[in-house]
Amino acid sequence: MSYATAETALQTILRTVTGYASPNVALGDYRILGQGLEKVVVLNPGAFNRESIAPGIVHTAWVILVELYIAFRGEISTIASDIRTERQAIIDKVDTYPTLNRAAGITLGAVEAGDEPELWMAGSRQWWRQVLRVTVKEATSVTYAE
Repeated sequence: MSYATAETALQTILRTVTGYASPNVALGDYRILGQGLEKVVVLNPGAFNRESIAPGIVHTAWVILVELYIAFRGEISTIASDIRTERQAIIDKVDTYPTLNRAAGITLGAVEAGDEPELWMAGSRQWWRQVLRVTVKEATSVTYAE
C-alpha cells in the first residue's frame, strides 16, 4: 500500500457523495476551480507519521487534505449553510467506509479534523474553502535487505 492507494480510494468514495463526480473531485489539480462548477473537492497530501511496532511491521498514518470549495453566491449566510451541508455529507460518506472500501492495507480511514472556513480567490472567482483532514492508517510488512 502507499499514499497514492489511499488517496485514490478516498477520491473514489468522494465521487459517490451526492452532487460530486469525476468533474468536481480532483487530485491536486486546482484548474478544476476554473471550470464553472459550484462545488469542488481537491485532494492533496498532508503530513504522515510512521512507527515500527515490531520487526518487519510498520504502521503509517497518512493525512489526506480534502479541500472543499463552495462558490461564493451572494450572502455569507447562504454559503455558510452550504458549506455545513456539504462538509457533513463528506463526513457521513467517509464514515460509512472505515477501510476506504477495503483498500489494500488500510486499517482505518476517518475525517479527524477540519480547519475553519475561509474566503479564497481563484482567478476572478471567490470561494469559501474548508480543509478537512482525513487520517488513513495502514499496516505494512517490511522485508529487510540486511
